[in-house]
Amino acid sequence: MIYVFYGPKKYFTSKLPKKKEKTTLVQLAIKNDASRRIFTFIQKGVQSEEEIDDSASKAKEVIRCLIAYSDDYAGISENAIQSFFPFLSEYDIKEIYLQNPPVYIVEQMEKLGLKFKTESFKYNTMNFDLLKRVNKEYGNRIIGQNKAKQQLLSALYPLAMNRLSKPLVMLFYGPTGVGKTETAKFLSELMSEDLFRKQFSMFQSNDFATYLFGGKHSQNCFARELLERESNIILLDEFDKPNPVFHSAFYQLFDEGIYDDKNYHVEIKNAIIICTSNYLSEDDIRNKLGDPIYSRFDEIIKFDNISIDGINEILKIEFTKQYSLLDISEQKIIDKQKVLEKLVGNISHFKNARQIKKVIREAISYTILNELL
Repeated sequence: MIYVFYGPKKYFTSKLPKKKEKTTLVQLAIKNDASRRIFTFIQKGVQSEEEIDDSASKAKEVIRCLIAYSDDYAGISENAIQSFFPFLSEYDIKEIYLQNPPVYIVEQMEKLGLKFKTESFKYNTMNFDLLKRVNKEYGNRIIGQNKAKQQLLSALYPLAMNRLSKPLVMLFYGPTGVGKTETAKFLSELMSEDLFRKQFSMFQSNDFATYLFGGKHSQNCFARELLERESNIILLDEFDKPNPVFHSAFYQLFDEGIYDDKNYHVEIKNAIIICTSNYLSEDDIRNKLGDPIYSRFDEIIKFDNISIDGINEILKIEFTKQYSLLDISEQKIIDKQKVLEKLVGNISHFKNARQIKKVIREAISYTILNELL
């Protein structure tokens, strides 16, 4: 029997039989290569080598349980992918468990009339109880973004009421370090899942095309990572950084929750897709990104510069947090009131939460080291 599972590795592993002897796809490929012997022939003074497959002369080896993790497909040759089941037919395999198989393997199963069962991981979804928690807890986590909070709640409501047949796609824009990425982390934590985050500023080369549209099975790709994700909160950080020519890769994902590349098919339901950028106005977004992708955002939310009062609140919260992480001996060195007063005295120089965290960390470290050294 063949079992196909779509989802993260933890989910796939939990579905594997506990007591059966298991062989991975890569282990089987190595075993298969080892069974092929190289013989040297000398004919009329000319030495040559030929590969002789002596497996056909033997009874088929029994494999109790063959398992293929997502990354196993990258460990076998393209030819092995193209002739996947003829390759497996050399063995007597009792059960096969496949995680996120490439489309070509699924098509082979269908053409050969093989029976297989398919299961998909069930991601947590936004509901009204979680929406109420967003309303109650957001201001404690992301300071000074009340307007953004109200827009966020409005955008999440149809999803929480199960009225969206596609992913909720939002663009967060505004200065750096004011809560855009932190909002995505906050939502993921509420859903009790690990955030799926891709930093698009890292993709500035031609390799991005292969990553988005698919290449060889041995190469990493966005579609396979989507299949392996552990969260239905998808963060595409700094979405504006790659060349706009690549935006077409996301049209169907944003419209229907479907992502196809050369090797994989992904269907996403009840997801929240958050794109971030440092643009400062919607006009700027529209002009730079273009109407085709601009029109596909369900909500565009502005994150403002943080006010002085907001900066002061973040500073005190972050200082308390970092101070609590110190050893008792280190805490005794720190004069909390003195250090905090000095930081507050320079509050006009702080612009965002990221800068505040850095300055507090440096101030605490300097004070401790100055005493110890």
